[in-house]
Amino acid sequence: MNIIKLSAIDSTNDYLKINFSELIKKEIHIAYTFNQTNGKGQRGNSWVSEPEKNLAFSIIFSPNNFNIKNQFIINVIFSLFIFNTLKSLQIPDIKIKWPNDIMSGNKKICGILNELKIKGNEIKMIIIGFGLNINQEDFENLPNATSLKILKGINYDLNSLTMLFIENLNKYNYLDSLINLKSHNIETFFLKYKKNLFGVDKLYKFNMKHNTHFYGKIVSVDKEGIIKIKKDDHSFGHYNFDEIKMIY
Repeated sequence: MNIIKLSAIDSTNDYLKINFSELIKKEIHIAYTFNQTNGKGQRGNSWVSEPEKNLAFSIIFSPNNFNIKNQFIINVIFSLFIFNTLKSLQIPDIKIKWPNDIMSGNKKICGILNELKIKGNEIKMIIIGFGLNINQEDFENLPNATSLKILKGINYDLNSLTMLFIENLNKYNYLDSLINLKSHNIETFFLKYKKNLFGVDKLYKFNMKHNTHFYGKIVSVDKEGIIKIKKDDHSFGHYNFDEIKMIY
Protein backbone atom coordinates (compact mmCIF):
# COMPACT_ATOMS: atom_id res chain seq x y z
CA MET A 1 0.00 0.00 0.00
CA ASN A 2 1.42 3.35 -1.09
CA ILE A 3 0.46 6.22 1.27
CA ILE A 4 0.96 9.77 0.02
CA LYS A 5 0.61 12.85 2.23
CA LEU A 6 0.02 16.02 0.21
CA SER A 7 0.72 19.46 1.69
CA ALA A 8 -2.10 20.90 -0.44
CA ILE A 9 -4.11 19.71 -3.44
CA ASP A 10 -7.25 20.73 -5.28
CA SER A 11 -8.79 17.24 -4.97
CA THR A 12 -7.35 13.99 -3.62
CA ASN A 13 -9.66 12.02 -5.92
CA ASP A 14 -8.37 13.92 -8.94
CA TYR A 15 -4.76 13.51 -7.82
CA LEU A 16 -5.11 9.72 -7.78
CA LYS A 17 -7.05 9.69 -11.03
CA ILE A 18 -4.35 11.69 -12.84
CA ASN A 19 -1.32 9.94 -11.38
CA PHE A 20 -2.49 6.34 -11.09
CA SER A 21 -5.06 5.92 -13.86
CA GLU A 22 -3.28 2.78 -15.09
CA LEU A 23 -2.99 0.53 -12.06
CA ILE A 24 -0.81 -2.53 -11.94
CA LYS A 25 -3.01 -5.30 -10.53
CA LYS A 26 -3.03 -5.36 -6.72
CA GLU A 27 -1.66 -1.82 -6.46
CA ILE A 28 -3.34 0.31 -3.79
CA HIS A 29 -2.66 4.01 -3.39
CA ILE A 30 -3.94 6.36 -0.67
CA ALA A 31 -3.63 10.14 -0.87
CA TYR A 32 -4.58 12.50 1.91
CA THR A 33 -4.24 16.15 2.80
CA PHE A 34 -5.28 18.62 5.46
CA ASN A 35 -5.57 21.37 2.84
CA GLN A 36 -7.89 20.47 -0.02
CA THR A 37 -8.67 23.54 -2.10
CA ASN A 38 -11.31 22.32 -4.53
CA GLY A 39 -12.96 19.21 -3.11
CA LYS A 40 -15.95 17.65 -4.81
CA GLY A 41 -19.14 16.32 -3.29
CA GLN A 42 -22.15 14.42 -4.58
CA ARG A 43 -24.41 15.95 -7.27
CA GLY A 44 -21.51 18.10 -8.50
CA ASN A 45 -21.40 20.15 -5.29
CA SER A 46 -18.15 21.50 -3.89
CA TRP A 47 -16.78 20.43 -0.50
CA VAL A 48 -15.56 23.53 1.37
CA SER A 49 -12.77 22.94 3.90
CA GLU A 50 -10.76 25.31 6.08
CA PRO A 51 -6.97 24.68 5.66
CA GLU A 52 -5.26 22.51 8.29
CA LYS A 53 -8.54 21.80 10.07
CA ASN A 54 -10.01 18.82 8.22
CA LEU A 55 -9.11 15.62 6.41
CA ALA A 56 -9.50 14.83 2.71
CA PHE A 57 -8.69 11.19 2.02
CA SER A 58 -8.86 9.09 -1.17
CA ILE A 59 -7.97 5.55 -2.15
CA ILE A 60 -7.63 3.91 -5.56
CA PHE A 61 -7.56 0.17 -6.28
CA SER A 62 -8.69 -2.51 -8.71
CA PRO A 63 -11.33 -4.99 -7.49
CA ASN A 64 -11.55 -8.63 -8.57
CA ASN A 65 -14.55 -9.66 -10.71
CA PHE A 66 -16.75 -6.81 -9.50
CA ASN A 67 -19.99 -6.70 -11.51
CA ILE A 68 -21.45 -3.25 -12.11
CA LYS A 69 -24.82 -4.41 -10.77
CA ASN A 70 -23.24 -4.58 -7.30
CA GLN A 71 -21.87 -1.03 -7.30
CA PHE A 72 -24.06 0.21 -4.41
CA ILE A 73 -22.17 -2.09 -2.04
CA ILE A 74 -19.21 0.31 -2.46
CA ASN A 75 -21.27 3.01 -0.75
CA VAL A 76 -22.45 0.56 1.88
CA ILE A 77 -19.04 -0.83 2.89
CA PHE A 78 -17.18 2.49 2.83
CA SER A 79 -19.93 4.25 4.77
CA LEU A 80 -19.73 1.54 7.44
CA PHE A 81 -15.93 1.89 7.55
CA ILE A 82 -16.21 5.60 8.40
CA PHE A 83 -19.29 5.11 10.60
CA ASN A 84 -17.57 2.49 12.78
CA THR A 85 -14.31 4.44 13.01
CA LEU A 86 -16.18 7.52 14.24
CA LYS A 87 -18.23 5.39 16.60
CA SER A 88 -14.98 4.10 18.14
CA LEU A 89 -14.20 7.76 18.92
CA GLN A 90 -17.57 8.00 20.71
CA ILE A 91 -18.96 10.60 18.34
CA PRO A 92 -22.64 10.91 19.36
CA ASP A 93 -25.72 9.84 17.40
CA ILE A 94 -23.86 8.68 14.27
CA LYS A 95 -26.02 7.67 11.30
CA ILE A 96 -25.53 7.02 7.58
CA LYS A 97 -27.58 9.30 5.34
CA TRP A 98 -28.54 7.65 2.05
CA PRO A 99 -26.57 7.02 0.00
CA ASN A 100 -23.34 7.67 1.92
CA ASP A 101 -23.08 10.86 4.01
CA ILE A 102 -22.23 10.51 7.70
CA MET A 103 -24.37 12.43 10.17
CA SER A 104 -24.28 13.25 13.87
CA GLY A 105 -27.84 14.05 14.86
CA ASN A 106 -29.13 16.19 11.99
CA LYS A 107 -25.70 17.63 11.14
CA LYS A 108 -23.35 16.38 8.42
CA ILE A 109 -19.75 15.62 9.39
CA CYS A 110 -18.52 13.58 6.44
CA GLY A 111 -19.21 13.28 2.72
CA ILE A 112 -18.12 10.44 0.46
CA LEU A 113 -17.58 10.43 -3.30
CA ASN A 114 -16.73 7.37 -5.37
CA GLU A 115 -15.70 7.28 -9.02
CA LEU A 116 -15.55 4.15 -11.15
CA LYS A 117 -13.77 2.96 -14.27
CA ILE A 118 -15.98 0.44 -16.04
CA LYS A 119 -15.34 -1.98 -18.89
CA GLY A 120 -18.29 -3.99 -20.16
CA ASN A 121 -20.26 -5.05 -17.09
CA GLU A 122 -17.26 -5.04 -14.72
CA ILE A 123 -15.81 -2.34 -12.49
CA LYS A 124 -12.08 -2.24 -13.24
CA MET A 125 -11.02 0.60 -10.95
CA ILE A 126 -12.50 2.31 -7.90
CA ILE A 127 -11.58 5.68 -6.44
CA ILE A 128 -13.25 6.51 -3.12
CA GLY A 129 -12.73 9.78 -1.36
CA PHE A 130 -14.12 11.31 1.80
CA GLY A 131 -13.98 14.70 3.46
CA LEU A 132 -14.25 14.73 7.24
CA ASN A 133 -14.83 17.89 9.29
CA ILE A 134 -12.48 17.59 12.25
CA ASN A 135 -11.29 20.82 13.90
CA GLN A 136 -13.21 23.42 11.88
CA GLU A 137 -15.66 25.42 14.01
CA ASP A 138 -17.02 28.04 11.60
CA PHE A 139 -19.37 26.77 8.87
CA GLU A 140 -20.71 30.03 7.46
CA ASN A 141 -23.68 29.45 5.12
CA LEU A 142 -23.60 25.72 5.93
CA PRO A 143 -26.19 25.39 8.71
CA ASN A 144 -26.32 21.59 8.46
CA ALA A 145 -22.57 21.04 8.91
CA THR A 146 -20.66 20.21 12.07
CA SER A 147 -17.26 18.83 13.09
CA LEU A 148 -15.74 16.44 15.59
CA LYS A 149 -14.39 19.37 17.62
CA ILE A 150 -17.84 20.98 17.88
CA LEU A 151 -19.37 17.67 18.91
CA LYS A 152 -16.71 16.59 21.41
CA GLY A 153 -14.93 19.78 22.45
CA ILE A 154 -11.60 18.17 21.53
CA ASN A 155 -8.88 19.54 19.27
CA TYR A 156 -7.90 16.40 17.35
CA ASP A 157 -4.44 15.50 16.08
CA LEU A 158 -4.99 15.19 12.32
CA ASN A 159 -2.06 12.83 11.72
CA SER A 160 -3.14 10.39 14.44
CA LEU A 161 -6.72 10.40 13.21
CA THR A 162 -5.61 9.73 9.63
CA MET A 163 -3.52 6.76 10.77
CA LEU A 164 -6.54 5.39 12.65
CA PHE A 165 -8.57 5.40 9.43
CA ILE A 166 -5.77 3.67 7.50
CA GLU A 167 -5.38 1.03 10.23
CA ASN A 168 -9.13 0.35 10.37
CA LEU A 169 -9.34 0.05 6.60
CA ASN A 170 -7.17 -3.05 6.83
CA LYS A 171 -7.88 -4.28 10.36
CA TYR A 172 -11.59 -4.84 9.84
CA ASN A 173 -11.41 -6.10 6.22
CA TYR A 174 -13.30 -3.20 4.64
CA LEU A 175 -10.73 -2.91 1.86
CA ASP A 176 -10.47 -6.65 1.26
CA SER A 177 -14.27 -6.81 1.11
CA LEU A 178 -14.25 -4.29 -1.73
CA ILE A 179 -11.38 -5.93 -3.59
CA ASN A 180 -12.65 -9.51 -3.17
CA LEU A 181 -16.39 -8.96 -2.89
CA LYS A 182 -17.38 -12.52 -3.77
CA SER A 183 -15.50 -13.98 -0.81
CA HIS A 184 -17.45 -11.96 1.77
CA ASN A 185 -20.97 -12.10 3.11
CA ILE A 186 -22.35 -8.85 1.72
CA GLU A 187 -25.75 -9.46 3.34
CA THR A 188 -24.17 -8.62 6.71
CA PHE A 189 -23.03 -5.25 5.36
CA PHE A 190 -26.50 -4.41 4.05
CA LEU A 191 -28.12 -5.30 7.37
CA LYS A 192 -25.72 -3.03 9.30
CA TYR A 193 -26.18 -0.24 6.76
CA LYS A 194 -29.98 -0.36 7.03
CA LYS A 195 -29.84 -0.61 10.82
CA ASN A 196 -27.89 2.66 11.00
CA LEU A 197 -29.70 4.58 8.26
CA PHE A 198 -30.52 8.22 8.97
CA GLY A 199 -34.17 9.29 9.00
CA VAL A 200 -35.92 5.90 8.92
CA ASP A 201 -39.59 6.16 9.97
CA LYS A 202 -39.35 9.94 10.38
CA LEU A 203 -41.26 12.42 8.24
CA TYR A 204 -39.07 14.51 5.90
CA LYS A 205 -39.53 16.70 2.87
CA PHE A 206 -38.08 15.36 -0.39
CA ASN A 207 -37.42 17.66 -3.33
CA MET A 208 -37.76 16.27 -6.83
CA LYS A 209 -36.76 17.56 -10.23
CA HIS A 210 -38.93 20.23 -11.85
CA ASN A 211 -39.48 22.02 -8.51
CA THR A 212 -41.90 19.47 -7.07
CA HIS A 213 -41.73 17.93 -3.62
CA PHE A 214 -43.48 15.52 -1.26
CA TYR A 215 -43.34 14.47 2.39
CA GLY A 216 -42.65 10.93 3.44
CA LYS A 217 -40.82 8.43 5.63
CA ILE A 218 -37.90 6.25 4.54
CA VAL A 219 -38.84 2.59 4.76
CA SER A 220 -35.77 0.81 3.37
CA VAL A 221 -32.99 0.76 0.78
CA ASP A 222 -32.47 -2.22 -1.53
CA LYS A 223 -29.22 -3.72 -2.82
CA GLU A 224 -29.28 -1.54 -5.93
CA GLY A 225 -29.44 1.59 -3.77
CA ILE A 226 -33.09 2.30 -4.54
CA ILE A 227 -34.80 3.98 -1.61
CA LYS A 228 -38.39 3.11 -0.66
CA ILE A 229 -40.43 5.94 0.84
CA LYS A 230 -43.91 5.88 2.31
CA LYS A 231 -45.51 9.19 1.37
CA ASP A 232 -47.88 11.14 3.58
CA ASP A 233 -50.75 10.11 1.27
CA HIS A 234 -49.89 6.47 2.20
CA SER A 235 -48.58 5.62 -1.28
CA PHE A 236 -45.07 4.24 -1.81
CA GLY A 237 -42.35 5.59 -4.06
CA HIS A 238 -39.04 4.08 -5.16
CA TYR A 239 -36.22 6.44 -6.15
CA ASN A 240 -32.63 6.55 -7.34
CA PHE A 241 -30.17 8.92 -5.71
CA ASP A 242 -30.30 11.44 -8.57
CA GLU A 243 -34.12 11.63 -8.53
CA ILE A 244 -34.76 13.13 -5.09
CA LYS A 245 -33.04 15.18 -2.40
CA MET A 246 -33.84 14.83 1.28
CA ILE A 247 -34.37 18.11 3.15
CA TYR A 248 -33.41 17.84 6.80
